[in-house]
Amino acid sequence: MASGWSPFGSKPATRRNRPSAGPGRVGRRRSGSWKEAGAPTIRSGLSFLNGGFFRGATPASPRMWVKLCLGRAMLYCAAMITDVSDDSKGIEPLIPPHKFTHRILVVCVLLFILAVVTGTLAGYLLTSDIPEVTRLEDWKPPVVSVLYAGDGTPTYQFGGEKRILVDFNQIPPQFIQAIIATEDARFYRHFGVDPVGISRALLRDLIHARFKEGGSTLTQQLAKLLFLRPEKTLRRKIQEAVLAMQIEKTYTKKEILVFYCNQIYLGHGRYGVETASRFFFGKPAREMTLSESAMLAGLVQRPEAYSPLRNPKLATSRRDHVLSRMIEEGYISPDEARTARAEIFHRIQPREESNLAPYFVEEVRRYLDRTYGEATLYQEGLEVYTTLDPALQHAANEAMSRGLRAVDKRQGFRPIQTNILRDPKITLESYKHPDWERPMEVGNLVHGLVLRVDRKSAAVRVGDFQAVVGPPEIQWTRAASPASILHPGDVTLFQIQEIDRVSHRLKLGLDQDPIVEGALVALEPATGEVKALVGGYDFDRSEFDRVIQSYRQPGSAFKPFVYLAALDSGYTLADTLFDEPTVFLDSKTNVEYQPENYTRKYYGAMTLRTALEESRNIVSVKLLNQTGYRKTMDLASRMGIKSRLNPYPSLALGAAEVSLWDLVSAYSVFPNQGIRVDPHMLRRVLDRGGKLREEAHPEVREVLKPDIAYLMAYALQGVTETGTGSAARILNRPIGGKTGTTDDLADAWFVGFTPSLVVGVWVGFDQRKSLGVDETGAHVALPIWIDFLQAALKDKPVERFSRPSNISYVPVDRRTGLRASAETHCQPIILEAFLRGTEPTASCSEAQHFRISLPYYLQRCQFNRKNELRIEADGLHQLLDQAEGDLVLDEVNRALVLHREEGDQTIPLDIGHRDWRDFLEGLRADQGGQSSAGEGIPSTAAPRRAGVDGREATVVLIKYD
Repeated sequence: MASGWSPFGSKPATRRNRPSAGPGRVGRRRSGSWKEAGAPTIRSGLSFLNGGFFRGATPASPRMWVKLCLGRAMLYCAAMITDVSDDSKGIEPLIPPHKFTHRILVVCVLLFILAVVTGTLAGYLLTSDIPEVTRLEDWKPPVVSVLYAGDGTPTYQFGGEKRILVDFNQIPPQFIQAIIATEDARFYRHFGVDPVGISRALLRDLIHARFKEGGSTLTQQLAKLLFLRPEKTLRRKIQEAVLAMQIEKTYTKKEILVFYCNQIYLGHGRYGVETASRFFFGKPAREMTLSESAMLAGLVQRPEAYSPLRNPKLATSRRDHVLSRMIEEGYISPDEARTARAEIFHRIQPREESNLAPYFVEEVRRYLDRTYGEATLYQEGLEVYTTLDPALQHAANEAMSRGLRAVDKRQGFRPIQTNILRDPKITLESYKHPDWERPMEVGNLVHGLVLRVDRKSAAVRVGDFQAVVGPPEIQWTRAASPASILHPGDVTLFQIQEIDRVSHRLKLGLDQDPIVEGALVALEPATGEVKALVGGYDFDRSEFDRVIQSYRQPGSAFKPFVYLAALDSGYTLADTLFDEPTVFLDSKTNVEYQPENYTRKYYGAMTLRTALEESRNIVSVKLLNQTGYRKTMDLASRMGIKSRLNPYPSLALGAAEVSLWDLVSAYSVFPNQGIRVDPHMLRRVLDRGGKLREEAHPEVREVLKPDIAYLMAYALQGVTETGTGSAARILNRPIGGKTGTTDDLADAWFVGFTPSLVVGVWVGFDQRKSLGVDETGAHVALPIWIDFLQAALKDKPVERFSRPSNISYVPVDRRTGLRASAETHCQPIILEAFLRGTEPTASCSEAQHFRISLPYYLQRCQFNRKNELRIEADGLHQLLDQAEGDLVLDEVNRALVLHREEGDQTIPLDIGHRDWRDFLEGLRADQGGQSSAGEGIPSTAAPRRAGVDGREATVVLIKYD
């Protein structure tokens, strides 16, 4: 204490500075009365409290202010009783002994006032920052937003605190009993604070000389969880008790239990009984058994340590303790406890952890974040009902994984990059891979550790299981032996083929993670609902969504829009165009464009159906040029293609980049009778109170006449029956679709549909490089599509496309497009669809059959009724040159011999004797020699080349709109 300080606020008097005795002087009492001495009274004490008691320097904090007040009060009380002197007689009483009763009264009054002031100040300091418990009426803890699949099952959760709020009737009674038995047995008999529990806790705290035992009731725990920090101090315990009593005064026991069961943390980021039950047991809380309720109640004290996923034995022991407490409290009988103890906890893989549809979920998350904001999404407990079909999504995942791994294996084996022996701290015996903690099932992919390798085999360890990998298991790598590609310490991917759990032996096949990527999306055309979406091989490796975010050239998958525009312009599927070398010339820029068929061959006259089914490029570009670029682009845009389309001939071959999302959306118009429904992933969004925030109302509009849409769907069925997509016939039901392959084999597509499902698949590298020779849409994308549809259509009834009333069917000759004739024995005959009034009237003939069986360069020639070729000498020179060795002259028989894979064909010539002789003489003169009779004389006439491939080509001017 600083020198010179007085509880009265003035410097104390000493013998050296005390004034001389005089009237009114207060000095050492030796005689006279109490009043005369000027002794302190109650009034003077109160004056002290209102005056000098509060004078002095301002304390630095409320805590210091309380200490200061208490110190001054104690000094004042001491001064009332004694006076400190510096003489040798020590301390002498200031108040006469015979006035002791009066003195006690004054001291008691002052002490009472001091206690009131001190208590008020202490109470204020301890409770000034306690919140109002009435805030619980608007209690809104951070609640996860839950995504539900189309069947109503929870699929994913967004939020730091994963919590689903439930009402009292959704909490099983046995869980509440288990909680009360273990956490607060006197819950229904106390007022928020349990004196018995506090006494027990204080005793233990004294024994351990620190705050060890909490002694908190459920209500106190709730107060701490909701309002206070988790610190063990006396101040916090007092605040906790005050809040608990206020909560008990304001709310019923049932309401307190609901607050508590929704707030408690139960491990693995799960808050509340509902979320924990779904996480650990895969079921709502109301369906929990007694054993499960006890196990969950046992997690409250140490959620992570008692987790049945991390420590099953400790969790089981804790569950048994809870059951014992329930017996002691009379909630269950010993027989019920015995039955519950016998129940075995089966570890499940929670859906939230596996994330069945990561790309689908991410697209939904982005939308919700843009629309409602991050805080609402992660804390406000939105209920998001999506269109996802879990079964279809699982089938899509499996089909994509199998398909991409098959494609990748055809790319070749890549050297293994990981070898644990490069790190001297890791040994073959100590190494563990995270894969080994997951359940092992046949078909699963798992990383294995190579232990030993010799010329014939390699020993591999997968956790506690052993396997021997021999030449058959690495056959796809084309390696001579396992020793040439595997080394001790290598960690690589294997597929489990067989499991012997008794001997802990596995049969493994060598595998590898593909670097090729793929995407798949399936939607329901009638509703626009997206049922499944796979944006890549592995979401953890790349979150880039190749369904929505990637734009690639669709190749021939764009051709249906060209043929659709033609049908809408009056063409029929039986109309024919000529497939031949063709140069498309831009008269404005003089730029030439010459497309080629994938086979690098030309087929002459063919129907539009055949051209579409066989994906003939030249006919498609011709059709686009005749129909008009603007019409095709407008039609594609109306159907859902949102990317920029340019009026170039290459548009017919899919040169414009599109997304798989847009392409599938556009194809959905074909089976839906010309109606386009905007694709969407959400059905509705509710807030935490169940109020509707948003509901899907997709735009629905007719973009095609139903009969034109049906004709296109009918034509695309031919692609999957006899065309490039014929492998889909294995599904044995009405299906339409189209393959797509870019010129450089960098993109492979297949988009197809049934009456109720439209599915698109894309495969390629992100960096746009070739997939390899013959890796077309039919060879790469279609197998994935078929794999998915086999699972999607399993046990589903066969559906047929709905036919509009103004569609008629006519049997036609497939090759000519004319009506089939019984006299000419047309083969093959198909039942073609037409708009009523557009059916062909002419019938096919033998002459037409003969002509169309010839190579394209002969089909335009003139033939007489005997099928003899009418040609002049100059024309014959040009014809032989164009044939490039396929045609030779038969001088003796005055004919041409056509060399074909199926056998030679003789074509008689309708040419006069003199013209024939002049032709032969001129031909021999050009050769510089003679030809013996009967030998084929090849053409040596100088070629006239116009096409980029060296062949003479037809020039077509580009018709810009």
